[in-house]
Amino acid sequence: MGLKASKLSKMVVGVRGFKRFEEVESSHLMTPRGYVPICVGMNNDIKYFMVHTKELCHADFLRFLCRSAEEYGFRNQGILRIPYDTKEFEDWMMKRAKKKMLLRSSN
Repeated sequence: MGLKASKLSKMVVGVRGFKRFEEVESSHLMTPRGYVPICVGMNNDIKYFMVHTKELCHADFLRFLCRSAEEYGFRNQGILRIPYDTKEFEDWMMKRAKKKMLLRSSN
Protein backbone atom coordinates (compact mmCIF):
# COMPACT_ATOMS: atom_id res chain seq x y z
CA MET A 1 0.00 0.00 0.00
CA GLY A 2 1.25 3.49 -0.79
CA LEU A 3 4.41 4.50 -2.56
CA LYS A 4 7.98 3.90 -1.54
CA ALA A 5 10.04 7.04 -0.92
CA SER A 6 12.32 6.39 -3.90
CA LYS A 7 9.37 5.96 -6.25
CA LEU A 8 7.68 9.07 -4.88
CA SER A 9 10.84 11.16 -5.25
CA LYS A 10 10.92 10.30 -8.95
CA MET A 11 7.37 11.60 -9.33
CA VAL A 12 7.79 14.96 -7.60
CA VAL A 13 10.49 17.58 -7.70
CA GLY A 14 10.94 20.77 -5.71
CA VAL A 15 12.31 22.54 -2.69
CA ARG A 16 11.50 21.92 0.94
CA GLY A 17 7.93 22.87 1.72
CA PHE A 18 6.84 22.86 -1.90
CA LYS A 19 6.86 20.24 -4.59
CA ARG A 20 5.74 20.39 -8.20
CA PHE A 21 4.33 17.39 -10.02
CA GLU A 22 6.22 16.28 -13.09
CA GLU A 23 4.24 15.97 -16.29
CA VAL A 24 2.05 13.06 -15.19
CA GLU A 25 -1.63 12.85 -14.60
CA SER A 26 -2.30 14.08 -11.06
CA SER A 27 -4.93 11.43 -10.33
CA HIS A 28 -2.18 8.78 -10.37
CA LEU A 29 -0.18 10.42 -7.57
CA MET A 30 -0.61 10.02 -3.86
CA THR A 31 -0.12 13.06 -1.68
CA PRO A 32 2.49 12.52 1.04
CA ARG A 33 1.47 13.04 4.64
CA GLY A 34 1.70 16.71 5.62
CA TYR A 35 1.15 18.07 2.10
CA VAL A 36 -1.87 19.50 0.30
CA PRO A 37 -2.24 19.20 -3.49
CA ILE A 38 -3.01 22.45 -5.29
CA CYS A 39 -3.52 23.50 -8.88
CA VAL A 40 -2.06 26.89 -9.86
CA GLY A 41 -2.65 28.72 -13.09
CA MET A 42 -4.95 30.58 -15.39
CA ASN A 43 -6.36 29.65 -18.78
CA ASN A 44 -4.34 26.76 -20.26
CA ASP A 45 -1.15 27.34 -18.24
CA ILE A 46 -1.83 25.13 -15.20
CA LYS A 47 0.64 23.27 -12.98
CA TYR A 48 0.11 21.02 -10.00
CA PHE A 49 1.99 21.46 -6.72
CA MET A 50 2.07 19.94 -3.27
CA VAL A 51 2.38 22.46 -0.46
CA HIS A 52 3.40 21.54 3.06
CA THR A 53 0.64 22.26 5.56
CA LYS A 54 2.96 24.57 7.53
CA GLU A 55 3.00 26.93 4.54
CA LEU A 56 -0.78 27.33 4.54
CA CYS A 57 -0.68 29.92 7.34
CA HIS A 58 1.98 32.09 5.66
CA ALA A 59 0.64 35.60 4.89
CA ASP A 60 1.38 35.38 1.16
CA PHE A 61 -0.26 31.99 0.87
CA LEU A 62 -3.33 33.30 2.69
CA ARG A 63 -3.60 35.93 -0.06
CA PHE A 64 -3.53 33.12 -2.63
CA LEU A 65 -6.34 31.37 -0.73
CA CYS A 66 -8.42 34.57 -0.63
CA ARG A 67 -7.92 34.96 -4.35
CA SER A 68 -9.12 31.40 -4.85
CA ALA A 69 -12.19 32.00 -2.67
CA GLU A 70 -13.07 35.12 -4.68
CA GLU A 71 -12.76 33.24 -7.97
CA TYR A 72 -14.27 29.86 -7.10
CA GLY A 73 -16.11 30.33 -3.80
CA PHE A 74 -15.83 28.19 -0.69
CA ARG A 75 -17.75 25.19 -2.02
CA ASN A 76 -15.14 24.17 -4.56
CA GLN A 77 -15.09 20.44 -5.36
CA GLY A 78 -11.84 18.55 -5.87
CA ILE A 79 -8.31 19.90 -5.77
CA LEU A 80 -7.64 23.38 -4.42
CA ARG A 81 -7.29 25.74 -7.39
CA ILE A 82 -5.46 29.07 -7.21
CA PRO A 83 -5.88 31.53 -10.11
CA TYR A 84 -2.34 32.91 -10.31
CA ASP A 85 0.45 32.98 -12.88
CA THR A 86 2.39 29.72 -12.57
CA LYS A 87 5.81 31.30 -13.20
CA GLU A 88 5.21 33.94 -10.51
CA PHE A 89 4.04 31.25 -8.08
CA GLU A 90 7.21 29.22 -8.70
CA ASP A 91 9.30 32.38 -8.22
CA TRP A 92 7.50 33.03 -4.92
CA MET A 93 8.23 29.45 -3.82
CA MET A 94 11.91 29.78 -4.65
CA LYS A 95 12.23 33.08 -2.76
CA ARG A 96 10.49 31.53 0.23
CA ALA A 97 12.81 28.51 0.15
CA LYS A 98 15.91 30.71 -0.09
CA LYS A 99 14.77 32.72 2.96
CA LYS A 100 14.38 29.48 4.93
CA MET A 101 17.87 28.35 3.94
CA LEU A 102 19.38 31.70 4.94
CA LEU A 103 17.63 31.62 8.30
CA ARG A 104 18.88 28.10 8.99
CA SER A 105 22.46 28.89 8.01
CA SER A 106 22.59 31.97 10.26
CA ASN A 107 21.49 29.95 13.33
